[in-house]
Amino acid sequence: MSEDEILRLIGRHLPHSTATVPTGDDSAILSPVGDIAVSTDILVEGVHFRTDWSTGADVGWRCVMQNVADAAAMGARPMSLVVALTIPDYVDPSWIEDFARGLGQACDHVAQQTGPIAIDGGDMSRGPVITASATVLGDMEGRTPILRSGAQPGERLVHCGNLGASAHGLALLTAGRSGSHTSLFTRPVPPVRQALTIPATAMMDVSDGLVRDCRRLASASGVAIDLDTELVRAASSPGVTLTEALTGGEDHGFLATVPDTCPPGWRTVGTVAVGHGVTVDGGQPDTLGGWDHFDTGS
Repeated sequence: MSEDEILRLIGRHLPHSTATVPTGDDSAILSPVGDIAVSTDILVEGVHFRTDWSTGADVGWRCVMQNVADAAAMGARPMSLVVALTIPDYVDPSWIEDFARGLGQACDHVAQQTGPIAIDGGDMSRGPVITASATVLGDMEGRTPILRSGAQPGERLVHCGNLGASAHGLALLTAGRSGSHTSLFTRPVPPVRQALTIPATAMMDVSDGLVRDCRRLASASGVAIDLDTELVRAASSPGVTLTEALTGGEDHGFLATVPDTCPPGWRTVGTVAVGHGVTVDGGQPDTLGGWDHFDTGS
């Protein structure tokens, strides 16, 4: 297929844009209400997904959701994405169409939570493996950005969304088994609405594991964080091990700090104190766990 034919194939599965100038020209023109939050993420075949585990629609879904979670973690309503796709010779056009279908399904899911979101362009190229990269634009809509650096001693550490489910699903897939958690690895579901309504002092997307991401939040805020394993167990998805809950990534739930009671839909998992670093039940964790692309020990 030619590039124009592929664009037409993809375009019929994507949500209609509310942009002032939608995709079709050299750039789309958006009309945000407030400041714009920008983030980007990438999926690489053989690193983030395997085609025998994930359909094209699954990859399209993840491409949207991992970016949407980053915008929501700042308190920004996801409004637009631009997507870049590398297509190897061995990929059938039906996979590309399925990928576009997954993009549309994910956008529809997010729109039901927070309002319109569209794919407003991107790029494609021939390449050795499938790569799917997206850049998300989030509208702050007058809200103050929620940074990682706002946590204060004495606050409550809370979590919303799936915890450890993606890691458990990956373990099942790796063992050649099936189960309900496999779909949460191939199609994570970040609770975007809850992220946009919480009165948090600090917040971040949990993409690389609870302990590892807690360490990042603690470092940015200059505080210590203690995780309570009983609370973590209670907050984790059914069937998930404690290790998966503490160290598994790619659930794209949200970690936040609040000064008072735990908000509805969130679960307390720990506390913020004076000091630095992360402890688990008052002691040093055995490992950071989680994912680091450039650490062979991860």
